[in-house]
Amino acid sequence: MPTLRPFRGYLVAPERVDDVVAPAYDALTPAQRYSFAQSHPDNYVNCIRSLQDFPEFERPTLDELLESNKNKLDDLLFQGAFRETELPCLFVYRLKTEEHEQVGLVGEIPVEEYDRGVIRKHEHTHTTREDLLAQYNDIVGASSSPVCLTYTHHPGIDVIVKDCMKKPPVIDFVASDGVEQTIWRIDDHHVQEHLAGSFAGVGEAYLTDGHHRAAAASRFARLRREHNSYHTGQEPYNYLLVVLFPDDQMRIFAYNRYVKDLNGLSPDELLEALKKDFTVECLGDISAKRAEPSKPREFSMLLEGKWYRLTVDPRTVPRDDPVGTLDVAILHHRILDPIMGITDLRCDKRCESIAGVLGMEGLVERGAEDHGVAFACFPMSIQQLMAVADADMVMPPKSTWFDPKARSGLFVRLR
Repeated sequence: MPTLRPFRGYLVAPERVDDVVAPAYDALTPAQRYSFAQSHPDNYVNCIRSLQDFPEFERPTLDELLESNKNKLDDLLFQGAFRETELPCLFVYRLKTEEHEQVGLVGEIPVEEYDRGVIRKHEHTHTTREDLLAQYNDIVGASSSPVCLTYTHHPGIDVIVKDCMKKPPVIDFVASDGVEQTIWRIDDHHVQEHLAGSFAGVGEAYLTDGHHRAAAASRFARLRREHNSYHTGQEPYNYLLVVLFPDDQMRIFAYNRYVKDLNGLSPDELLEALKKDFTVECLGDISAKRAEPSKPREFSMLLEGKWYRLTVDPRTVPRDDPVGTLDVAILHHRILDPIMGITDLRCDKRCESIAGVLGMEGLVERGAEDHGVAFACFPMSIQQLMAVADADMVMPPKSTWFDPKARSGLFVRLR
């Protein structure tokens, strides 16, 4: 069970939300982030820049970059772009689009719960990136991007949250991508205790977004404990800034794949190779929307301007393997690796992962650039993700895209 507690920190000033709150970071390419940071000097994206965001001829050293991030945060705090909370607070945080709404709770949980596996994960993390984020924690000394968790929905928590939402929000605006962001403050100690007690009956929480941030926070806390002779356990570095969303409100898009060439095969040879494990049906020159996969274990393929439906032979799918039954795993083990020659998705530049939030049209646009092949998957369920995490297994890289995403620059919690 996650031990949720209020925190003291900063909330963006309502009159500064439009220029300070960052866009969804991962939804931008490094080049787009560079351009956005240049044209929006007071945006929080200037506090979380990475080396990859700069052209090589302008790239600073890591020390220079971290110092720049820190200075920008100090500048925003000095400007009054954020207002300090007078009391330790929890926050209700709603993300709303035309088609979807999800409401979570922002607070902090002990890093030790991540270390013990109370917070369950489903992705590998890379040591190099953990190192960089731990250094960020040390030099910049702040968190503003809540690690996103989900949990089995709890009616008691839902009731409390809805009651808190009856009061006027402290922040309410529509971001540039059309996602409405609304925040309610919970500073009543009794309500905070009631929520904490309700979470005692939840069980485990599951990471959905922020695996590297959580791992880096754990590493940073360990280093601080080792060098702090007066460590008490209550220091801010012992806690992780999180937002908890109930599982019945999470929206998952697939991560689709685009391969830049046919691995030496002709289109006819590729179609013939696919028939070993799939039923192949030509849909012709139909709209991208109509070609979208309609159920699990069904894939769409765009080849030479035509759509095909690929339905896997169920006898080839392992029954008792939480990872092996995922559509992204089936795609990799039955098509990308044996037919297309893509052995490692993380480092093979022939294959690109296209976020499903871009829609099937995103695959069409990418396919128009060269003569490759595109594959669309049916999105996995949150229950499948939980099953993988419960089994202490990991999913293939780029398996899920959660949307909408929590934003940086709404909350600031100093370490």
